[in-house]
Amino acid sequence: MITKKLTRKINDVTIIGAGVSGTALFYNLAKFSNIRNVCIIEKSNGIATINSHPLNNAQTSHDGSTETNHSLEHALELQFKARNLRRYLDSKGVDPELWKKRLRMVLGVGEKEVNQLEERFTNFSTHYPDIRLAHSRDLAKIEPMIIKGRDPRQPVCAIVSDQGYIVNYQRYAQELFSDAMQLQPNFDHAFNTPLEEIGIMDDHFVIRTPEANFYSKIVVFEAGPYSLFFARKLGYGLKYGILPVPGSFYSAGHLLNNKVYRVQIENMPFAAIHGDPDILDMEDTRFGPTTKFLPLMERHRYGTFMHFMELPLLSSIEGLVSLFSIMNKNKLWGYAAKNLVFDMPIIGPAAFLREVRPIIPTIRYRDLKLRRGAGGIRPQIVNLETKKLEFGDSTIVGRNIIFNTTPSPGASVSMANGHRDAQKVVEFLGPGYTFNEERFQKELG
Repeated sequence: MITKKLTRKINDVTIIGAGVSGTALFYNLAKFSNIRNVCIIEKSNGIATINSHPLNNAQTSHDGSTETNHSLEHALELQFKARNLRRYLDSKGVDPELWKKRLRMVLGVGEKEVNQLEERFTNFSTHYPDIRLAHSRDLAKIEPMIIKGRDPRQPVCAIVSDQGYIVNYQRYAQELFSDAMQLQPNFDHAFNTPLEEIGIMDDHFVIRTPEANFYSKIVVFEAGPYSLFFARKLGYGLKYGILPVPGSFYSAGHLLNNKVYRVQIENMPFAAIHGDPDILDMEDTRFGPTTKFLPLMERHRYGTFMHFMELPLLSSIEGLVSLFSIMNKNKLWGYAAKNLVFDMPIIGPAAFLREVRPIIPTIRYRDLKLRRGAGGIRPQIVNLETKKLEFGDSTIVGRNIIFNTTPSPGASVSMANGHRDAQKVVEFLGPGYTFNEERFQKELG
């Protein structure tokens, strides 16, 4: 059903998807633009119920300082964008159900990783005043379980930031939506409204759903892999496919008080296992995510398999060639097989134990419990022409339409992306429409 009765009007802007990215754009348009006819459509029954739900992501605000897969250039770009999100969270004051601040660190184990982090700290410390280098003695005070039981001859160090934001991204999206509706009560919204088809009529789009048709001058897709799904139907993004990378988490009880990441595995496109206290229960440490390939558009929603098969990765020769090229080039066959084992009963925790012990040397088999039904999907973009993975948030801009797939770190840069897309929407609409850049920078920049 549609939660709000909508008139037969042509909206200026319609946003497809009410996760963190969709609601961030909704909020930017409400607060900083003079656009008044905006509608957000969501197929689920509420805000941020899929990948933005706290059970399905790492709850981290990334800024590049402790993510060793980022060069300094890319890290600084991420730092700049992450500031928008954090200033919004800070404006909400103390709200432990929305966000908490802890330490965040990247842990290096062994001489090679320690040398890597020491060099990284030298290069990054002038740009990140919040980081420091901690060795064994300091780590024993910060996170005792990291050092307890560890061979004292084993070199270990960490780059530690005191700006480790833990975020309930569902609550964040709910706050954005609520703020937007208070600012602009005439903005429209519709939940339980899955998109069936989008077409073009004269100078606007027709958005067909089971309950009603919506009409809009501008459309912005914030629907994860479905953004590419509908882009291709309109002739955009034909050189792209989706590699769905689901992640699972293990619970292990109260072992860590702060966010502990590991050095990126060399030549591996996915993050190494990390440990985090859960914002829903800070006495429970989660380890993960495991990563594997699953031919679904959304985790645990097996009906999305047929939609995935309409994308080219497994249903075309160029898609299959790209997939095999990526698996071979990145040596992912063994990695994928190992990660499949992690989700199996009995042997899964035993195999996963080896991944966690570099962080917690004394962790035991009985400490680990797989979180059934938790974990989301990262829609990793595959370029079918280059036969390579494309990292970062992915955006396709067409004529009066934008498609965002927003893989990791999409949530961390969601406010920045909402700012970017709001400016583009104003450009699409033309004379008479404005975005108050000065106010945005004053409040969130």
